[in-house]
Amino acid sequence: MGLSAAKRDYLIRILRHRLCGQARACPYCRNTGGLTLLGRKKLIIEILRCDRCGLMFRYPTEEVAENEARYQEIYDAPEVTRLPDDSELARYLSEGFPGNLDFRARIGALRALRSGGRILDYGCSWGYGVRQLCDAGFAATGFEISRPRARFGAERLGVRIIDSELAVSALAAGSFDVIFSNHVIEHLPDLGKSFELFARLLTPGGLLFAIIPNFTGRAAREGRFWSWIGQDHPIAPSHQFLGRALLEHGFEVAHFGSSPFDHSMLAKLRAGQFDRLDRDGDELLILAWTAQAAI
Repeated sequence: MGLSAAKRDYLIRILRHRLCGQARACPYCRNTGGLTLLGRKKLIIEILRCDRCGLMFRYPTEEVAENEARYQEIYDAPEVTRLPDDSELARYLSEGFPGNLDFRARIGALRALRSGGRILDYGCSWGYGVRQLCDAGFAATGFEISRPRARFGAERLGVRIIDSELAVSALAAGSFDVIFSNHVIEHLPDLGKSFELFARLLTPGGLLFAIIPNFTGRAAREGRFWSWIGQDHPIAPSHQFLGRALLEHGFEVAHFGSSPFDHSMLAKLRAGQFDRLDRDGDELLILAWTAQAAI
């Protein structure tokens, strides 16, 4: 089977950056020395770990404009990016959102910590998560860089979705009680800038509730890591890296768990037993709080 057009275009961009001598630099701390080579993919792609901050990332990287342009299109996860036709949408709304679109377990884990409030679904695709958060009692707003998907969610699901980074950055400080993010952080080109935005948009004591692939979990250690980092995931943040980075950019406390989002996890979350959460599942749960307001 030949390469898809999207994969071919990606490899051409990567090869061009190599030939043009793109600098090897950590996308988080900008370190250009002390980078450990973990492996190679497709001969021209290197997977590196920064010895200064610990972030694992792909080299070459894509430019900001390339990244934004690509997310206007559908990439290789059709069930979360392909816009449903009329009959599919009607079924989703009447029967619930299936498979990877089903956020019930995730929202159940979130409700173990917060029963409601103003929430931003950061990287919400076509709004299926925003709709489910609204149905669960949250005052939900979405942010989605893909304008076609944002427009679909606003028009067909009746939810509020912001489609401009400038617009979401211009929101007032303390606009949200929770920022929810499902498999988005591993796509972000500038984690420091994003974490600072999250911390500013949250109220004092506000919660970041985010899920990413668990790049140091059991499945990753057994070989899945190499399929999880690459074209769609240019960075591979571990919980060790995130624990430091979040505290550097406006958060006061950070804890981590992992899938499954089952009764055992919910009981530990309700009891505040964060140190007892499993960290070896396929998905990493990130829980980070901003500082409480001074009394």
